[in-house]
Parts: sequence; structure tokens; C-alpha cells
Amino acid sequence: MATEMMDISLDAGYDLVFEGGDFIITESTPQHQQQLILNNKGDFKQNPAICVGAFNYLDDENFQELSRNISIEFTRDGMDVISIQLTPTGIINSDAFYQ
Repeated sequence: MATEMMDISLDAGYDLVFEGGDFIITESTPQHQQQLILNNKGDFKQNPAICVGAFNYLDDENFQELSRNISIEFTRDGMDVISIQLTPTGIINSDAFYQ
């Protein structure tokens, strides 16, 4: 059974979301997945070995390595990864959830 990952909510510009002067707490699995995919290794001081850095793969023709690295990082973060797919238009579809 999937575990809900609760965290402080971020808006589309990665700013904190406030309501009535307080942080908003939401289910954040998609937010965590997006952060793991987009950020580069070394971006998080607490754990500099995490993240994929998807923008580094823009000029690559072999997207299997990107899918593999996403799967590795999701698993390292505690997710059960069913599939990672990259569409021809460049959209990453992931079927992964926290255990």
C-alpha cells in the first residue's frame, strides 16, 4: 500500500504556499519526483549525491540512461518504481510511489 508523503506545498514557481499566514501541507509525491528529476547532484547540501539533473540530458540521444537514473534516484528516495517512460515529445511519465 502506498504511503502518503506529506510536505510543505510549493507553487509552480517553487515558492512556498501560504494560507492565512501558515504553510500549506499537502501530499507531495509528485513534487518530490519533480525535484529529484530536475535538480542536479550537489544542489542539496544535506545529501549532495541525490538528484538526476535532467537538463544535462538535453543533447543526448540515448534517453535510456535518463530513465535508468530516474529509477535509481526514486528507489534511493524510498519509492517503489513500477515504470519510467519518456514520450516522443519529451514528457517523463512515472509510475512510482512511496512504500
